[in-house]
Amino acid sequence: MRSTISEQTKLDKKNQFSLWAYNQLLVFFCLVGLGLSLYSYTVELAMEGNKNYKPYCDISPHMSCTKAFGSSYGKGLGIFGENSIFNKPNSFFGIVFYSMVATLSLVNSPITVTASLVLIISSNFASLYFMYVLYFILKDLCLVCIGTYIVNVTNLLLITSKFKKIREINRTELKRQKSNLKKKPE
Repeated sequence: MRSTISEQTKLDKKNQFSLWAYNQLLVFFCLVGLGLSLYSYTVELAMEGNKNYKPYCDISPHMSCTKAFGSSYGKGLGIFGENSIFNKPNSFFGIVFYSMVATLSLVNSPITVTASLVLIISSNFASLYFMYVLYFILKDLCLVCIGTYIVNVTNLLLITSKFKKIREINRTELKRQKSNLKKKPE
């Protein structure tokens, strides 16, 4: 019995460490995404104030962030019109998204992890949409945009692993509770 408790304690510590690692990595990549979004937002504001502004991310005519940011797809996710309250720079949504996911990443409840998973899956669908727009419609290569796509895919891999780990921990805990119930004398 004593070795079982010791083994269980080691397993709990290992699970807590792996969740801690997933949380830290998710927060790190959300901070990278937040940094990219803040840079994008700064560039977009500078573009609105100065039409001659040339940011560092404009490398060539076909490798330009301002082409992506300044297009009709650069605001309101490319779907909301000018009169919509959602007609904000896409980077604004990125700032809100990465801040929210970073905050949710610190909580290990199944509901919060599931919510994070849904949000991150949605961001990856958005990334696929914007990749299509960037490459086939705008015929551009935006390094800042590609950076956010990489962050989104990385976050998807991390949150999927964390989701599986949470499910594994919950199953193990449920089995432990059932076995403890069977061991109790009536």
